[in-house]
Amino acid sequence: MIFAPEKWEKPEPGEMTDYLKNRPMARDGEPRGSILVFRKHLSPLAVYKYLVSRFGPPYGFQTFVKKPNDSDNLVHWDYLIKAGSIMITIQGGNRDIQVQIDGKIMSPEDWVQFAKALKGDFGRCSAEMAKAGASFERWSIVSNRFVMIADACAGLHEALTEEADAPNYTPHNRNTEEGVQEYYAKIREAGQRANRVFSASLSLDLITPVLAEAFVNLVIFLTQRDELKQNQRQYDHYIRQPIDTRVFDLHMKCKGFARGIDQNSDEYKAFKRVMDRRNHHLHGNIDPVKDAVETVFFDKFTPLYQRGGDPILELFKKKEAVFDIPGVLGRYQDVHVFFQYVLALMETKSRGEVEMLMSDETFGYDASRKKPGRLFASHEVMMLMPLDHDDELDVVW
Repeated sequence: MIFAPEKWEKPEPGEMTDYLKNRPMARDGEPRGSILVFRKHLSPLAVYKYLVSRFGPPYGFQTFVKKPNDSDNLVHWDYLIKAGSIMITIQGGNRDIQVQIDGKIMSPEDWVQFAKALKGDFGRCSAEMAKAGASFERWSIVSNRFVMIADACAGLHEALTEEADAPNYTPHNRNTEEGVQEYYAKIREAGQRANRVFSASLSLDLITPVLAEAFVNLVIFLTQRDELKQNQRQYDHYIRQPIDTRVFDLHMKCKGFARGIDQNSDEYKAFKRVMDRRNHHLHGNIDPVKDAVETVFFDKFTPLYQRGGDPILELFKKKEAVFDIPGVLGRYQDVHVFFQYVLALMETKSRGEVEMLMSDETFGYDASRKKPGRLFASHEVMMLMPLDHDDELDVVW
């Protein structure tokens, strides 16, 4: 009856207890049954709908001991099923199904027959399966762009923090061979550092305003009032407004704000300065006053510097002003201070909901209810056991 799922039965409570006490165990290294993990040829959703429609809510031993009202489990559901004199355990992990058959050694061909028989019975139960599936919530897994940008910025910030202290550009004594070699080493080190710092400082300065805007848009998405949820046109119009308009309207367009943004606050002023720099850098504009790093005089074709120094080391020293590491790090810090300022304006519940999703790379969205939410824990877990998998069997499916 293993291959006749239409004859499977739900065991009585006493039968389940007896099975737990007397289930067949391996003896002298000889297995008394078979286990296979399906991750390709059986759909977790389809199998679950089938079992629910046939036998009701999950009632297996793993279901009994899992954490209630929480998706952070190794095994999310399981069933113990009678197939004549044989017991079958079917349990669902995050993305796979583990099937254990006690009392029969299954060959690869047997597993193919088992999967085909089970899927074949889906047709007989299609109406009941559809009814069961209609009661399930449908969530889209959405990529959290704020977290992606924040992670990229954090990496750049770390790189710049490690390089925050400018090298000593004072020339060494080069009257000896050893001094010349030390000079060459210093030049190489300065050049390598310049390559590292240039990329990181430019990237972080360009991305910091994007991070700030992503934060504002995330807050709007998570806390938008019902009138925006119910009118896509109004929502689209709001998020396309200039950033200062969006910020000042947060307490009117979003739920959970105790008060609005104070445009005279130091936090907002610093945020505004960061955002005002954005267009200047975004379009690669040149400001000969702001972008000047040094002054030189010319008598026709003769350059005359106000200060003397080593030409090559002075070249790298000037680049420090271009990299502007303290300024880049300061603006990055200003943006994070603004984040905390905005969150502090929110009521406790709304703030907690936003902060929870500020750290998740993905989150869930129920389009039917226009409801965002956390679907899974921030970590991913799985069982690593020496079990066979369906897509590893040497068999024709």
